[in-house]
Amino acid sequence: MFDKISIANIIKDHINTLKNNITRKISYLDITLFFLLPLTISGFIVHVGMSLNDALVNALITSLSIFSALLFNLLLLVYDISDKKSGLPEATDPVENKRRIKTRELLREIYINISFSILVSIITVATLLIYFLKTSNCTLFLINTCSFQWLLALVIYYLTIQFALNLFMILKRIYILLAKSFQ
Repeated sequence: MFDKISIANIIKDHINTLKNNITRKISYLDITLFFLLPLTISGFIVHVGMSLNDALVNALITSLSIFSALLFNLLLLVYDISDKKSGLPEATDPVENKRRIKTRELLREIYINISFSILVSIITVATLLIYFLKTSNCTLFLINTCSFQWLLALVIYYLTIQFALNLFMILKRIYILLAKSFQ
């Protein structure tokens, strides 16, 4: 029933791109960098009491919305490049064939990472909107919403840091892809 909106494959495929280039196995350093470090930093930020104010929430919603739109465009661009590369005839040179295979794999990983970043952005914006809708007296339908504000702030900081790290990874991978094409 929920297959059409399932995000499990995007998350699983993204984790599979966090691998060591030599051994081709999942890199636990990458897992630590992309999942545990943001959790540690966001936990520290919430622990020291840096709360989200309305101006920061508005700025994050605006920024993430703009980045999502740009990432959708980049996703289409990567698809277009990949589609053009797949239409090329097989090269007779084995070195060229190996380069094309690596390029297609890099394009695939970039596509997955962009999809994951869009997903993180959407979830972050939704969480920010929930945080923004907090009531002034901390009571919403007999539920104390103030006790959940620290948890929402933790999630928002975590997702924002993770989004930024993913942007850096995408930038580096696109840089590598384009640097190879200029050689």
